Amino acid sequence: MINKTKKVILFIAEGPTDEETLSPVLKNIFQKEDVRFHIVHGDLTSNWSINAQNAVKTVNQHIDVERKRYGFDKKDILKVIHLVDMDGAFIREDQVVYADQAEILYFNDHIETRSPETVINRNARKSQILSRLSLTGKIGTIPYSIYYFSRNLEHIFHNSKKNLTDEEKVNYADAFADRYSSNPSAFISLLSGNDFTVPGNYRDTWEFISQGTNSLNRHSNFHLLFQENLEN
Repeated sequence: MINKTKKVILFIAEGPTDEETLSPVLKNIFQKEDVRFHIVHGDLTSNWSINAQNAVKTVNQHIDVERKRYGFDKKDILKVIHLVDMDGAFIREDQVVYADQAEILYFNDHIETRSPETVINRNARKSQILSRLSLTGKIGTIPYSIYYFSRNLEHIFHNSKKNLTDEEKVNYADAFADRYSSNPSAFISLLSGNDFTVPGNYRDTWEFISQGTNSLNRHSNFHLLFQENLEN
C-alpha cells in the first residue's frame, strides 16, 4: 500500500530492467516522495492501438491502473514521469532500408529491417505520439513530462548498440544499480555532464531529438528532471 505521508512520483517505463536500473538511485534522490514504477511491458508509443489522438487518454489509463493497484488517489500523485526509447522515430523514410535478417538493426544513420514499410509506419505513428506527449504538461490535473533514452536505456548508460538478450539487460541493470544506488550525485553528474546530454530547456531537447538522425544516436534529456528538482 501507499505511504500516505508522502506524495507519489510515478515513473512509466517500458520494461522491468528499466525499473531495476533506475529505481534504487531514484528512491535515494527522491527520499521525501514515494517513488513508484508502472511497467508497460512494451513500447506504449509504438503500440498499434495508440495514436496521437488517444495517446494522452492512454497514458491516463495506465496511471489509473497503477493508482487502483496501490490504492492511492490522483491528488496523492506529485508528478508522472514517462521514460521512452527513441528507436529512430524521427528519421526520414529513405533511411529505413531493406536487409534480409530477422532482427531490426539500428545504425547511426539508418535502420535495416526485413520489413521497411512496417518500421516506416511505426516511426510515423511513434513520432506523432511523442510530439503530442512532449507538448502535454498535465494528464488531467497531474503534472506530466516525458524523457528519452536514445535507442534504449542501455545505449545511454552502457553505450551498447546491439540488441541485448534479457540476461544481458539484467546484468547491466544489476551492475548499474550497484554502482549508483548509494551515489546519487555521481548518477546526476553522469546524466548532466556527458556527451549524450542534450543542452537547452525541455522544449529545446525535444526539438533537437526530432531533427535529422538524432533519434538514432546517443542522446538523453533525463538530466532535466533533476535540474527541476534542485530548483524546487
